[in-house]
Amino acid sequence: MRNEKTTEKGKEMKKESRASKIVISLIGFTCVAILMFMMGRVSNNNRTSEVADESQEFSYVIESGYIPTETNFEEEASYIKTNFNSSMSKSKIKHILIYIDGMCEHYDLNYNLVKSVISTESHWNHKAKSNAGAKGLMQIMRACAKDYKTPHSEMYDPYVNVTIGIKYLSKLTNRFDNTPTALVGYNEGPRYASNFKVEYINNSRYVHKVMIHLLKFEPVIAGV
Repeated sequence: MRNEKTTEKGKEMKKESRASKIVISLIGFTCVAILMFMMGRVSNNNRTSEVADESQEFSYVIESGYIPTETNFEEEASYIKTNFNSSMSKSKIKHILIYIDGMCEHYDLNYNLVKSVISTESHWNHKAKSNAGAKGLMQIMRACAKDYKTPHSEMYDPYVNVTIGIKYLSKLTNRFDNTPTALVGYNEGPRYASNFKVEYINNSRYVHKVMIHLLKFEPVIAGV
């Protein structure tokens, strides 16, 4: 009789021990879950904005000068036609690229940077027009065309457009000591860019968009 009581008591103790272990495991799991949730909240609170976090991706020194390379214009034209659904034929894109490369060499401007600006500004649609009235591949404003003594009506001509755009971008890269500021100047105007703080330049959505395209146009060659 005594042995039976002892056995039953032992079984009860084992059950209580198992129950205690389960409770402890549940408590531990709950604590970990709460901790992970709080860490996630802290992480999200520290991320002040989507753009600020993205700025880490373009905190590079972007080479503005011309970089001599052996370029396969045929392949680049195919890439642009396919990925941007360009308004121009592949043949026309190819010859525009050859012209852009020559202009970039003449004005000492990064060829891949110019392609990235075009990708950002118009997605290679030579008939693009913004609400502000900017036209063509590099979205040239009327005032900019006037500065270079060219009728704004000619900005739908790809060759005329990139000629003005490259001259203007080259002027900005020479004016500012870093390419991101020059890009902000291209997008918002050089007078504004001169007054912007470094934090604003580094968090510019426009610079980030250009940087995304620049990294796709062969990052090593792009000089980033």
